Amino acid sequence: MPPPEMSLAAVCTALGEPLEVMDLELAAPRAGEVRVRIGAAGICASDVSVRDGKLPSPLPIVLGHEAAGTVTAVGPGVTTIHEGDHVVIAAMPQCGECFRCARGQHSLCEQGDPVLRTGALLDGTTRLRAGDGRAVHQMVATGTFAEEVVVPVMSVVRIPSDVPFVPASLIGCGVLTGAGSALNAASIRPDDTVVVIGCGSVGLAALQGARLAGAGRLIAVDVVPAKLKLAADLGAAETIDSREQDAVAAIRDLTDGRGADVVIECVGVQPTVDAAIRMTGKGGEVVFVGAGGPDVRIDVRHFGGLVGSAKTFRGVLFGSAEIQRDVTRIVEAYKAGSFELDRLVSRTFTLEEVNAGIAALGAGDVVSAVIEFN
Repeated sequence: MPPPEMSLAAVCTALGEPLEVMDLELAAPRAGEVRVRIGAAGICASDVSVRDGKLPSPLPIVLGHEAAGTVTAVGPGVTTIHEGDHVVIAAMPQCGECFRCARGQHSLCEQGDPVLRTGALLDGTTRLRAGDGRAVHQMVATGTFAEEVVVPVMSVVRIPSDVPFVPASLIGCGVLTGAGSALNAASIRPDDTVVVIGCGSVGLAALQGARLAGAGRLIAVDVVPAKLKLAADLGAAETIDSREQDAVAAIRDLTDGRGADVVIECVGVQPTVDAAIRMTGKGGEVVFVGAGGPDVRIDVRHFGGLVGSAKTFRGVLFGSAEIQRDVTRIVEAYKAGSFELDRLVSRTFTLEEVNAGIAALGAGDVVSAVIEFN
């Protein structure tokens, strides 16, 4: 029997502690799986949440869940992806066939949903082992902080070989979540005034998605001047620094007192959730994208704040994305120059610098950090 493949990976071995970079044994892909050599992997706040125990996962676990790379092997029965293909790895497997997928609710896929918590692939096992033989788990059936990884074929989408891996690595989670919230979840009509609260990678993707959806006027809200400047460069007609002024009052002033038609909330803390509701006009829509903690609530009076104002509230998971359709749509827009990915990448790191990359997410001017592999 040939020796197992080896993959250098960043592993969470203890909650709240730095990741450990170590060599792991990588088994061959099984039926319905592919092996991918990672070219670049985005670092996301969800990775930090797993490391810190806010998103429960078994340990040890390789973090990372959005990436781009090259397929190096395919398992039995895989016919849609081939060795040598360039692919985006998405954060949520989608079978396309279950009850939810058949209803167009691909982000709620019944096959993909369990892997959000188990740290295993679809068959309940993992393809990674430490030197002592212990199984090492993979975050949401991916674990992309690794040189190579085996993932379900339903987690990957083929992309053109001329699309660089670094910007493409952001598509599989943050960009899909943000752009999808505007393109799939929100009901944006021509000439609508759309407000995006939070100008990180998700919010800036939502801003661009709203522009592609035909919004007439885009307004960005954040507390970091550098992010607001980038939002303006990406299409925001007005920007509001909510540290300097009352964002709700500013939106009312900018809309002649009517309020916004659509507000996309990408932060998930109580003050921004409350502000999103208040700055939305009668008959408007609030799209909640930010992953709030257990204490964050949507608090509104039944008649005065909901029925009487005819507002619509919508929670969105993973941008209501259908990954085969939406990854392709974003890549095509990127190649056409109508969707910016490169400027969302603030800094790149090597795998050995993964902990510095995670720390960089806390810097105010960092939109996205990416691990770039040789």
